[in-house]
Amino acid sequence: MSQQERHICLCIADIGFSITIHQPINTVHVDTIYQDFLCTAEPEVRIHAHYDGVPQIPLRNEDTIFDPQAAWSLHRVDEQYVFLQKDVVPSATGPYVVAIFDRDFRHGTVHRRVRDSERVPPEGLLPYPLDYPLGEVLMICLLAQERGVMLHACGVDDAGRGYLFAGNSGDGKSTMARLWKDEATILNDDRIVLRQRHGRFWMYGTPWHGEYTTVSPHGIPVERIFSLHHAEANHARDWHGAAAASKLLARSFPPLWETDGMGFTLEFCTQLVKTVPCYELGFAPDRHIVDFVRSLR
Repeated sequence: MSQQERHICLCIADIGFSITIHQPINTVHVDTIYQDFLCTAEPEVRIHAHYDGVPQIPLRNEDTIFDPQAAWSLHRVDEQYVFLQKDVVPSATGPYVVAIFDRDFRHGTVHRRVRDSERVPPEGLLPYPLDYPLGEVLMICLLAQERGVMLHACGVDDAGRGYLFAGNSGDGKSTMARLWKDEATILNDDRIVLRQRHGRFWMYGTPWHGEYTTVSPHGIPVERIFSLHHAEANHARDWHGAAAASKLLARSFPPLWETDGMGFTLEFCTQLVKTVPCYELGFAPDRHIVDFVRSLR
């Protein structure tokens, strides 16, 4: 390892990431939200990050596998995956991030063309190599290979009881996190990873939060699943079968570009709702919801 190389090792949802940064470590901004995810475990995913510009990769229309017409796109070229991140302004001249991964996303190289707006003041720090949305897209791709699913959800560890509150934007996930914050450990208020381990479904916190900014890397078996919505008074009803599985799928981050990955995601959601008790939960935004959830059996 040269003097210009430093390593960051993270563990998110029991997946280890080693990021080799080809710049001195004190020139790269790593948000404090990642501090609790630092680890020394053997990595499953190895990434090299460079800040000396982006390579020119000729792409054909048939190479594009997903382009939401937003700030990023995903392509497949010669058995490799190519992620492009670009400015959405009309004057943009090309991508400022090009990330190239092998077919199982376990090895990759991230190239960045650093813009003045990306240097963090006042130190002029370079951006974290897996800034949004690359880190989340990479996690979705890894999970789709029969590792698990990421959900729009708030996860709560209530003294060893794992409650998962799934919902779309505005359904109350961040509100639920704030109502539980003095009662339990909040794993995340917006992005929770679920995995099947040792015959049980586990949920894990991630660094990618919503309005509630406290997160935890902790993992815990899921004991109850709730589909959230706001209501005048607290109430719950059983929620199961195909309707429950399809609603969870709609609240997931599915790999829309992979047929096999989509099949796995649907099957995962189907098995999850068969195994873990599920409820539709209407709640009023006050502390009474904590005791109400605890009382459900």
